[in-house]
Amino acid sequence: MCKNGKLSTGIVSGIVLAIVAGAAFGNGGPFVLKYPGGDPAAKGVLARIGEDLRPGREGRLRVVKEDLKVAFCPAPKFRQDPDGTPLAEVVAAYTIENPTEEDVEVDFGFPILRGIYIHPLAMMPIPNVSVQLGGKLVKSTVISNSAIYGLIRARAREVIEAGIAADAKLAGAVAAVRDKQNGGREAMMSLLTEKLKWDKRDAALLVEYASLNFENIKSQPGDRMMWWVNDAGLNKVVNENIGALSAIGEQKATQFFARLASCFDAGAGASYEQIFSAWGGDVREKSVDMSTGKVRPREIVAEQIRPASPFDGGAFDPTVYARVDYLDSRANISEEEKASCEAILKNLPVVFTFAPMNILHYRASFPARSQEVLSVSYLQYAYKDTANPASYQLSYVVHPASLWDDFGPINLEVAVPSGVGFRGSDNCRHSGTEIRKIVDAQFEGQCDIYRTALKSKEGELLLGIDAGSWAKVVKPQSPPVALPRISASISGIDVVRKGQ
Repeated sequence: MCKNGKLSTGIVSGIVLAIVAGAAFGNGGPFVLKYPGGDPAAKGVLARIGEDLRPGREGRLRVVKEDLKVAFCPAPKFRQDPDGTPLAEVVAAYTIENPTEEDVEVDFGFPILRGIYIHPLAMMPIPNVSVQLGGKLVKSTVISNSAIYGLIRARAREVIEAGIAADAKLAGAVAAVRDKQNGGREAMMSLLTEKLKWDKRDAALLVEYASLNFENIKSQPGDRMMWWVNDAGLNKVVNENIGALSAIGEQKATQFFARLASCFDAGAGASYEQIFSAWGGDVREKSVDMSTGKVRPREIVAEQIRPASPFDGGAFDPTVYARVDYLDSRANISEEEKASCEAILKNLPVVFTFAPMNILHYRASFPARSQEVLSVSYLQYAYKDTANPASYQLSYVVHPASLWDDFGPINLEVAVPSGVGFRGSDNCRHSGTEIRKIVDAQFEGQCDIYRTALKSKEGELLLGIDAGSWAKVVKPQSPPVALPRISASISGIDVVRKGQ
């Protein structure tokens, strides 16, 4: 049982919120996914995102080199962000050799944290991700962070219900609350705190858990705009065990379930963080300081945080507002359910370390004695850091490269519109200016080019651009242009809108 259990906490001072949770990570290599019991095709639709979804060592193939290119550019004309948040195009190309005498087929996972830029197409929003092997598209599936959250909630609920059932008195108290018996809530609180010695806050959370109906799914404003992978099992788990808690957001709802599960089983609430750490991510969100070049905790002015639709572009920052007490005023819930949500927010820790993570899953084959170029590319918004001088940041995890037996150099190239200040956590040399064209972002212009070979294959690479010079150099484009057709570069993505 939870007796004064502790989770990470944060402090809000004035209007500045120091963030200590997941950054906008890409990753440092293609990685082998270890599935429970072998081939995921034989394990059902949810086997791919089980607790064993962690990178494994690869000893058969060798990465000759990785060419990592990052280009910062404005959002396309049809998707102008009013806050001017830049897009970052990330292209990671791996030259991979199979030196063995046998064909090798591998399931790769590529974690993309903080969300993927969405093509705002009229009928079906599409995430901007492409995987190619030898110049040919490879079908890939985006396993959304919402599906991962949903699976955590499902497993947590199993642990919670089993814990309740194992104690006859607690089971009786929970039943009384669920039956809305007079005095049921007070009796359950007394049992938990006085006889079972639960921490008062955790006890209050379990009382609210007993009072809520998680079978009743209520769609909140904006739900219809979300996209999910084309997988009935994953779509189902996204909507399960949420109910009225959608008013506080799926991240807080997931934290709520994981917290309670850890009260019955200390390790039950840690699966997400364990997956996150296995890929080399740091739960503290960091930035490279534009003045000193040193890595420090990210800072953000709280007044600039506003919950919004993901289709509001860079203004949408769920990793920030999930850490503050946020209750959707538009939520279609009863006054009783609203009171439960408020009580949950009051008793949950302030800082939420479940960083949004999407996992790009694909399968690639390498013939014996062959060498191929495997590339993964995507667009995502940079995140804002308001410490003086303000900046936009991108973080890329290189740590998983260390999990290969043989992984060659990582060559970095960064393109920034000319006149925009740039800093990297690795020293990058300015190597001139070039015209760069990014088709999906509808950008073409003069850019300053920076290059280096990364010194380490562990930890994270942080890239920052100066917000002040960005605002001066990159002017908003208007009027908006017509929406484009779906391009061939994204035709391999297996996604559908929620509810389809």
